[in-house]
Amino acid sequence: MRIRLIGGIAALAVALGALALPSAGPAQAGSAKCTGWTSTLIPPTSIRVYRTATGRTETVRFRTYVEKVMASEWGTTAPEAALRVGAVAAKQFAWYYAIFWRGGRDADGSCYDVRDSSIDQVYDPSRRTVTAHAAAVAATWTISLRKGERFFLTGYRPGTGSCTAHVDGWKLYQRDAVDCVRSYGDLAERLARRFYSDLSWITPGAGDYTGDGRGDLAVLSVAPDTGETTGEVYTADAAYRAAVGARPPRAAAIATTPLDRLLGRAAGDVDGDGRTDLVQLVRTDDGVALEVMRGSPTGLAPATTWWRKVTDPVVPADPSVPVDPSVPAGTTYRLAVGDFDGDGRADAGVVRIHPGLAPAAPGDQPPAPADPPVTALDLAISSGDGFGRAERAWKEAADLTASAFLAGDVNGDGRADFVVLTPLETGGTALQVAASDARGSLAPMERWGTEPVALDAIRPLVADADRDGRDDLIVVRRVGEDAIRVVVYRGPTAGTSFSRLNFTDVLPVSFAGTRFSSSDATGDGRADLFALVNRGIDADGNPLGTDVVHFDSTGTTFTQRPWFSSPTMAWETTFPY
Repeated sequence: MRIRLIGGIAALAVALGALALPSAGPAQAGSAKCTGWTSTLIPPTSIRVYRTATGRTETVRFRTYVEKVMASEWGTTAPEAALRVGAVAAKQFAWYYAIFWRGGRDADGSCYDVRDSSIDQVYDPSRRTVTAHAAAVAATWTISLRKGERFFLTGYRPGTGSCTAHVDGWKLYQRDAVDCVRSYGDLAERLARRFYSDLSWITPGAGDYTGDGRGDLAVLSVAPDTGETTGEVYTADAAYRAAVGARPPRAAAIATTPLDRLLGRAAGDVDGDGRTDLVQLVRTDDGVALEVMRGSPTGLAPATTWWRKVTDPVVPADPSVPVDPSVPAGTTYRLAVGDFDGDGRADAGVVRIHPGLAPAAPGDQPPAPADPPVTALDLAISSGDGFGRAERAWKEAADLTASAFLAGDVNGDGRADFVVLTPLETGGTALQVAASDARGSLAPMERWGTEPVALDAIRPLVADADRDGRDDLIVVRRVGEDAIRVVVYRGPTAGTSFSRLNFTDVLPVSFAGTRFSSSDATGDGRADLFALVNRGIDADGNPLGTDVVHFDSTGTTFTQRPWFSSPTMAWETTFPY
């Protein structure tokens, strides 16, 4: 059955299997298997489709099947975000039945997972797959949905074209989704959350530098005298390691950045190829610049300049780094990297902190009034091969020099938000968020929580530790002199408040002797931790190198396990990303 959308949107077919879906929960699994797919994280490679015209069953490449369903069920002029959420719904509808067989057989007794008609989803192999449909499928291919932790059947109906007119928690309404995009600027993830209740938006493999589907550990070593930076990428994927050898390729020089010129470094997929890249903000002779080291199957590529700005004198972000005496004190710059506009490419957030210094008064003139302090975030949007002009997205009349800055999608709308940790006079740390919006700006900063430990006694990261599709604030906090505890502030399902959960007991790990990074090393959609642990020195004072440790997330805890040790990895000059 085909239904035309109002406003010139192309024809849509209705998935009647979705119409039969009860509001109380998804259909129950059959008692046997057909395709017998088992993974709810990796889509099937093929699916068995009953062809109504011939009465026979065909085995179809699953990606081709989803593209042809999109060609039949969705019009080509729907907004990109609506097509993307439609691609997820169409894929998971069939994926569900490739796992949970309903017992369908054709006249020859061959089993099938789905039918090619509107009883399930319309599959017509003669339909041409247009670019918009193929792009929507490609962009969302690794994404799956959960209700909490439960993989479910994603129904959908046509709707009436009013954004929130039909919401029952189990079905996507197609025309309504189009209206949500046009009225509110919703992205695919936000659309899915509007229509499917208690939703987790699962994207496995965060932090994947090599493209093997698993999160990796990038290790950068900096020569103190020259600033020459070499990089290695380590993966937990056994199959990938077997292909390239047990160890990564020989470390290669990827940048030359003296530490007194490094203003910030952060990871993100800036070119949109599905592999994580490293971005660094550096001080130049006449301003600042953004350099990118792209991820690749063989490791990190050498740094190339994507953006530069001639500006006022800058000082290092790290107060422990000596200030170049030839550069007068002035504005401090920091870096926060995230996909602020939700286009699938990470952007550079350049934080500019002006402390409000009083200008020098000539001779015996009275001192001029001090400039008011201000902290601002300018967003340089990625085009895939460069950053555009940095535009002001947020500012606050405050000197936040002592704060830490991160980026992550903590509210689950598909856009990165700005996370700021600020010391409190009481000795704790304020956990604050400036949420992004569809207009390319950020809302005023709000406090989402308070960590009762001082900022200099914690190490914060932003990643999705509990696999609900919302980034969490992961805090490694110092406990005494030689112990730590990992606390996770989980992104809220509603409102503007983190929920706090201890992910570990107190661990006998040195806070001062350990550096952390995060990626989905197990490929299960949950962010894990990597730790580089200083092994100390031997009796003769020689460095013993570095231990590398996994902290695997279960969604409620981190499980610690050793990975490998390297006597040649000098901890003092080595940094994980």
